[in-house]
Amino acid sequence: MNQPQPQPRPRAALPTPRRRRQLRQTLRASRLILPLSLLALSIAPALLAGISMSPKADAWLERHSADRHWVRIYRAHVPPVEELRPLAALPEAKDWWPVERYYSRFERWFSDHLGWRNLMIRAKNELDYRLFNSSTRVYFGKDGELYGRNLIDNEMPATERLLADPERAQAVYDGVLAFSEQLRRQGVTMLLVAPIQKQYYTRERLPAFAPQVPDDSHFLALYQRLKAAPQLHFIDVKRHLDENRDKFPIFYKQDFHWTDLSAMVVAADVTDSIAKLEGSRLRWRHAMQPDYQPFVGSEARFAARLNLKEQVIEPQLKQTWTARHHDTPAAANSGWEFSTDALDDPSLLPATCMYGNSFSDGMLRAGLTEHFRQFHKLSRTLPLTQVPALLHGQCRYLIVQVLDIQTDRWASLAPAP
Repeated sequence: MNQPQPQPRPRAALPTPRRRRQLRQTLRASRLILPLSLLALSIAPALLAGISMSPKADAWLERHSADRHWVRIYRAHVPPVEELRPLAALPEAKDWWPVERYYSRFERWFSDHLGWRNLMIRAKNELDYRLFNSSTRVYFGKDGELYGRNLIDNEMPATERLLADPERAQAVYDGVLAFSEQLRRQGVTMLLVAPIQKQYYTRERLPAFAPQVPDDSHFLALYQRLKAAPQLHFIDVKRHLDENRDKFPIFYKQDFHWTDLSAMVVAADVTDSIAKLEGSRLRWRHAMQPDYQPFVGSEARFAARLNLKEQVIEPQLKQTWTARHHDTPAAANSGWEFSTDALDDPSLLPATCMYGNSFSDGMLRAGLTEHFRQFHKLSRTLPLTQVPALLHGQCRYLIVQVLDIQTDRWASLAPAP
């Protein structure tokens, strides 16, 4: 039986000359889409930077765009990047000579104020984390641990270099004792608190390529000497960290600070030590009650990733006491941060001052001030050598908190010959 023969398909009609011209024009236009898009993406940030040169233009743009929905979404998801330095200022036109210096300053300003700079930095950091688990700002350790690169690469080695020279280490030791004696002659008793970095306790979580801190570091050698000095009232922070490392988190995972739980233990030791010196029966009154909450630490913020939703659960300190003191902020440039009101309660300890950085803030959050009739906090930016001059008649005790990596503070007590 004969099979039917397949019918040939009709040939498609060839495009007309007009249609061919339209296709060629469309193809040429499509080739311009990518370069034009890149040009727009390049021009827009430059325009935004240019607008910021004029305060009036910048204020006008803020008034007319701040309430727009897409602007609010952008600002909610792309906050400003935290910096370790102030952003470069726009050079004044009158300083145009020499030209090369003016251009260099203008270039630094332009780089720091480029439109969408925060988005570009955060996007780049997010890609580095997702693809390579690395960052130029932090070390990503095991179990979600974060470490600031500047602390590990620069600040800790700076202290080690200072104390590596036996003569300089001896000068620092002698300087601490001389500082304490100077205060004693003024009628002020010093208690020294020297917190150490969390790398001593979490070195196994550091990346293999990150610098490691040895157990026999030069700072720990100084620490042990200060601890053993009979004329010094030294709060053994390391002992408290060693004893409590298996009881509660002693450091935050995504922050270089000790937790407020650790700060409370140290604050209790400070309070009890002063009470013993006073012959007082008062002892630390506040119970420790951890409260685990989502927390974004300083290293997590400084990592400047695009994804801000990743939070870890960290221990906070629940206030179990009723505050009696009211803090009054000090005047600017006075050398002080705040003073509490004076309580007429003889059971409390005498007026006390504190000098310290953000680690001392944890001790304050733990309720340290509530054990004293009055409490004064010195400015953390004040050079340590200027402290004694401010203390006359203010307090009987001075709590000095200096971090192991505060090289300038240690060095200030032992000026170079």
